[in-house]
Amino acid sequence: MTYLRWLFFACFVCSSLGIQTLSQSCDPSDLLALKEFAGNLTNESIITSWSNNSFCCQWDGVVCGKEGNESVATRVAMLILPKKGLKGIISRSLGRLDKLKLLDLSCNHFEGVLPAELSNLKQLQVLDLSHNMLTGRVSQVISGLKMIQSLNVSSNSFSGDLLELGGFPNLLVFNVSNNSFTGMLNSQIWSASNGTEILDLSMNNFEGNLEGLDNCSSSLKELHVDVNSLSGQLPGSLYSFPSLQQLSLSENYFSGHLSKELSKLTSLNYLIIFGNHFSGELPNVFGNLTNLEFFIANSNFFSGPLPLSLALCSKLRVLDLRNNSLTGSIDLNFTGLPSLGILVLASNRFSGPLPNSLADCHQLKILSLARNDFAGQVPETFAKLKSLLFLSLSNNSFVDLSKALSVLQQCKNLTTLILTKNFIGEEIPKNVSGFESLMVLGLGNCGLKGHIPVWLSSCKKLQVLDLAWNHLDGSIPSWIGSMEHLFYLDLSNNSLTGEIPKNLTELKILVSTNYSSSNLTSAAGIPLFVKRTQSSNGLQYKQASSFPPSISLSNNMINGTIPPEVGRWKQLHVLDLSKNNISGTMPNSISEMQNLEYLDLSSNDLIGSIPKSFEKLTFLSKFSVAYNHLHGEIPTGGQFDTFPASSFEGNLGLCREIDFPCGSSIVLKPVIPQQLTELESPFAFDWKVVLIGYGTGIIIGLVLGYIFYTRKYERFEKIYGMRLNRIEIRRGR
Repeated sequence: MTYLRWLFFACFVCSSLGIQTLSQSCDPSDLLALKEFAGNLTNESIITSWSNNSFCCQWDGVVCGKEGNESVATRVAMLILPKKGLKGIISRSLGRLDKLKLLDLSCNHFEGVLPAELSNLKQLQVLDLSHNMLTGRVSQVISGLKMIQSLNVSSNSFSGDLLELGGFPNLLVFNVSNNSFTGMLNSQIWSASNGTEILDLSMNNFEGNLEGLDNCSSSLKELHVDVNSLSGQLPGSLYSFPSLQQLSLSENYFSGHLSKELSKLTSLNYLIIFGNHFSGELPNVFGNLTNLEFFIANSNFFSGPLPLSLALCSKLRVLDLRNNSLTGSIDLNFTGLPSLGILVLASNRFSGPLPNSLADCHQLKILSLARNDFAGQVPETFAKLKSLLFLSLSNNSFVDLSKALSVLQQCKNLTTLILTKNFIGEEIPKNVSGFESLMVLGLGNCGLKGHIPVWLSSCKKLQVLDLAWNHLDGSIPSWIGSMEHLFYLDLSNNSLTGEIPKNLTELKILVSTNYSSSNLTSAAGIPLFVKRTQSSNGLQYKQASSFPPSISLSNNMINGTIPPEVGRWKQLHVLDLSKNNISGTMPNSISEMQNLEYLDLSSNDLIGSIPKSFEKLTFLSKFSVAYNHLHGEIPTGGQFDTFPASSFEGNLGLCREIDFPCGSSIVLKPVIPQQLTELESPFAFDWKVVLIGYGTGIIIGLVLGYIFYTRKYERFEKIYGMRLNRIEIRRGR
C-alpha cells in the first residue's frame, strides 16, 4: 500500500473511532505494555521520549481512542513507528494492547519471530511489519486477526506455508511479498471477503496454479505473484475482473496462450508477464485496453506479428517484448502512441525496414531493436527523436553508416549508440559532427575500413568506445589520451600498427586517485557484461559500478615497447595487449596498477624476466605471458601460485618448480602461429565487454531508470532489481 493510500486509510480509522491525542494519562495496562516494548529497543531517542512521563497518549507514535462512553481517549488505538531505526525484538507485551486498531512498525530493524501474543489483538485492522528482518512462521499469529483489513509483512524472512489462514471478512490488502513462504496459494485467505483490492504474493516460493480468485472478481485492483514457481495456464475467470488495474505474473512457469478475453480488462494499466512460458500469437485485442501504460512480456515464446491494435493504446509508456519469436515487419502506426517512452523489441525475428512513424513518438527515450533481421537505412525521420537517450540497432543488416550517423547526430540527447554488426565492409566516415552527449559508442564487428576517425575526439563525454573486430588500419591516435571520461577502450582485432602512444597513459579517469567506481556510466545508467567467446551470450555485470575499466588492443600489429608510464593507470582493471608484435621487457611499473585483475601479454616478442614486483598485484586473477621469449624464475607467492602452466608456456627459459623445474630438461608446447589462435583465448574466461545489443541486462537498468525518473510504480525495484538471474538460468537465453 502506498504511503498516501495508507495515510487516507489511517485517517479513516481515526475518524471512525473518535481518536484524539489528549493530555490525559493512558490506561495503566497499556502504559506498562508500551514500556515493556520500549525495553526491548536500542533506539535511544524513542526510549528517552517515552520514559519522561506517564502521559503515553502524548508519546511519539502513540494515538489513543475513547473507551466505551468515556469523554476522553485513554486506550492506545494506534502505534505508528515507521522508519525510526528501531532495533531489537517485537515484545509480546504488545499483545496486551487489546484496543489496538493500527500497528505500523515498518522500515526498522526488528529481528526474531513474531510473538504469538499478537494474535490477541482482536480489534486490529491495519498491521504493517514490512521491511524488517523478522523470521519464522506467521500463520499462528495472523490467523487470529479476524478484523484485519490491511496486512503487510513484506520484505522480511518469514517462511512456512499459509494454509492455516482464512476467514478475513474485511480484508482489503494482503501483502506478503519478498519473503520465503512456500506451498500452494491459499484462496481461503481472501474468499471470505467481497472487497479485497490488493493481493501481493510476489517473490516467494509458492507453487501450483492461479485458481481460486473468483470471489475477488468484482473488487480486485492489483494482483502481483511475480518471482514464484507458479505454473499452468491462466484461469479463464482472470479475464473477467473489471476493476483490475495491475497484473504482474513475471518470472514463473505460466504457459499457454493469452486469451482474446484479455480485451475485457478495460481498467488495466499495468500488464507484466515477462519470464514465463507463454506462447502463440499476441491477441490483437488491445484496442479495448485504452488505459494500458506498461506492457512488459519479454522472455517468453510468443510468435507471430506485432498486434496492430497496440497503436490504439494512447497512454502506453513502456512496451518491452524482447527475447521472443515475433516475426514480420513492424506495421504498427506509432503516431497513436504519443506517450511511448521505452520500446524494446530486441531478440526477435522482425524484418524489413524501420517504420518512419516511430519518429512521431516524441517522448521516446529508449529504443532497442537489436538482434532482428531489419535491413535498409536508418530513416531520416529519426532525426526528430529529440528525447532519445539510448539506441541499439546491433545485429541487423543496416547499410550506409555515413547516412545513419548524419541522421542520429541530430538527436542531441543521445547518450548510448550501439550499431554493432551492421554496415558490413563499409568505410568508417571521416567527417561527422554532433554527438555532444554521447557516452557509449559501439561500432564493433562491422568489418569497417579506414583509420580511427578524428571526429571522435569531439565526443567530450565519451566513456565507452568499442571499435573491435573491424579492419581499421593506421596507428592509434594520440588524442585518445585526452578524452577526459573514457574508461573503456576496445580496439582489438583490427590491423592497427605503430607503437602504443604515450598519451594513452594520460587517460584522466584511469589515472585519477580520486576516482569513484560509482561514477562510471552512472549518467547513462548502463550495466554491461562479459562474454566468453565471440558468439556466446555472456555473463552480465549487475551494476555499472562493477564493470571493469579496460584497455584492449589485442590481435593487431602494434610494435614497439610497453611504455613504462602504464603504471599511471591506477584504476585500470583489464589490460589486454596480446597477439601483437610488442618487444622489449615488461616494465616494473605494471606492478603499480593496484586494481589490475586481468593482464594478457601473450603472443608477443617480449624478452627478459617476469618482474618479481608483479607479486604485489593482489587482485590479479587472470594472467598470461605465454608465447614470448622470456627467461628466469617465475615469481611465487600471492596470485602467482594460482596461475596454471598455460599462462607461461611457449617461453623456453621460464622455470617454476611445480611444473617447469629450474635447471632441468623442460618439454614445452610448440609456439602456435598467431593466425591459428585469433579466435582463441589463453584463458577459459575471456574478459570481452559487449554492449547491450548482445544481452538483456542493460534494458533492465534503463527501464528501472526511466520508471524511477517518472516516479511511478515503486514495485519495479523489486521485480527488476531482485533475482534477475532466475530468468537467464531457466531459459539459457
